[in-house]
Amino acid sequence: MEKVNLKKLLINFAKIFISIALLYFVFQKIPFREVTVLWAKTNVFYLVMAAILFLASQIISTKRLELYFKANDFHLSFRSNLELYFLGMFYNFFIPGGIGGDAYKVYLLHKNFGWSAKKITSSLFNDRLSGLLGICVLILVFSFNLLEAKFFPILFVLLVVGFFFTYFLTKKLFSTYTKVFFKAFSYSFLVQILQVISFIFLLKSLDVTDNFTIYAVVFLASSVLSLISFAGIGVREMLFLQASKWFSFQPEISVSASLLFTMITAFFSLFGVIFQIRKLNLKLTETP
Repeated sequence: MEKVNLKKLLINFAKIFISIALLYFVFQKIPFREVTVLWAKTNVFYLVMAAILFLASQIISTKRLELYFKANDFHLSFRSNLELYFLGMFYNFFIPGGIGGDAYKVYLLHKNFGWSAKKITSSLFNDRLSGLLGICVLILVFSFNLLEAKFFPILFVLLVVGFFFTYFLTKKLFSTYTKVFFKAFSYSFLVQILQVISFIFLLKSLDVTDNFTIYAVVFLASSVLSLISFAGIGVREMLFLQASKWFSFQPEISVSASLLFTMITAFFSLFGVIFQIRKLNLKLTETP
């Protein structure tokens, strides 16, 4: 157990190091002073709308996880699920190197209700997998607007094969979740759409008026690569910096919007402090 904890600790600190190193490189190219100047001119209306859409995406994510819990006959109330979700966000964002948000959810649910830790973990894993599928599908959909028509058949094949491969993999390895797969995916797709629109509003708050499709693809790609850094910090900024070399958008604006998105994430993650301080009172719904 100590070896496992040490390995996890080292991985978390490696992610923090990667985030710091990437941000350092980005700010060598784009002085942070330029970012603050752009922030001073931010359109507050679009900033608030971006925050609202991000919050909506997190609420829908909670409903998606609820599907997987119910598939295991775990009937946690929506309010308890939402509070647990924000508490997990807090642990993931503000306590690097400590217990992860998902691990803490497993601990609390097992402790309070005696639910199988293995089943809780599988619910959380498939919830994450559904989210990843939503991101990948949306990247392919947006790519239809970026690539030439001759690439459309390839994109279509990747889209169909990737989607149904994930479905049949789920059916074979996690048959419990087969019935909720498509509904969960629809939630995942909506979550990513809301987050993309949230990011576009951040760009509009900085007076960006075009190239939204490529911004969206880079933003979604950074969500996939966020696994290698702490909370995706640094990766997103680096991708936008590199993408600016091939596409016609200003790197300082995309980096500024990316950091604003991180700040919004951090803000809502702080909601978890409330539930940590007053202690969660997890409740179940009546079994239908």
